Amino acid sequence: MRHISIFVLALALAAPAWAQTPDFSYDAFSARFTRTDLNDVTDDADGFTVAASYEVSDMFHLWGRLERTTFDQAMSFPTDGDVVDIARVELKLRSLGLAAGTGIHRDLTDDLSAYARFGFAYSETEGEASVSDFDGFPVTFEGGPITTSDSNTEIVWLAGVRYDVAERMELFGGVSQTGGGSSGGHAGIEFRVANGWGAQVVGVVDEDSKGLSLGVVRRF
Repeated sequence: MRHISIFVLALALAAPAWAQTPDFSYDAFSARFTRTDLNDVTDDADGFTVAASYEVSDMFHLWGRLERTTFDQAMSFPTDGDVVDIARVELKLRSLGLAAGTGIHRDLTDDLSAYARFGFAYSETEGEASVSDFDGFPVTFEGGPITTSDSNTEIVWLAGVRYDVAERMELFGGVSQTGGGSSGGHAGIEFRVANGWGAQVVGVVDEDSKGLSLGVVRRF
């Protein structure tokens, strides 16, 4: 967290020295890294997302994103088996998600605007669970590591606002829902730098987790 604070402070101090940047545009490409703290789980999940949007008119835009998430969890617990006294379970999850749709945006004041997005999200998840003793030697059991895979397609929607607090600084936030029940929210700040480039710090939260994202964005 200390490194992130230094990163934000450095951008804020350097902003006045950068060249004038263009107005906000939905013609954009972004990339970000997210560290997610899952509730009731000791290890964190890591995610990488690339996203893009294209402004087709003064009120409408197209959007899409590609996400890759990884999660590794190791647990140890006693067992009554004859082979070992302590068993170690390792769980690995890999998820790939793709979402795309259309959006509408509208200026409410000179500094405040709102947007809403609707689309479809496809995700594919692969998991693997393996068991070994505490010292790393495999426990004798039939079948080897257990693997599983799953995929689904769901409706996704998002609504949010953005507010220009300074010439090169913007606050933004919103709520989203995927499928029939998974809902969440996000809030962040964007520092606009030269030639359409910007840096973002975003906090994300949903019913089962919370996380922090660092990213870059290029607006055209």
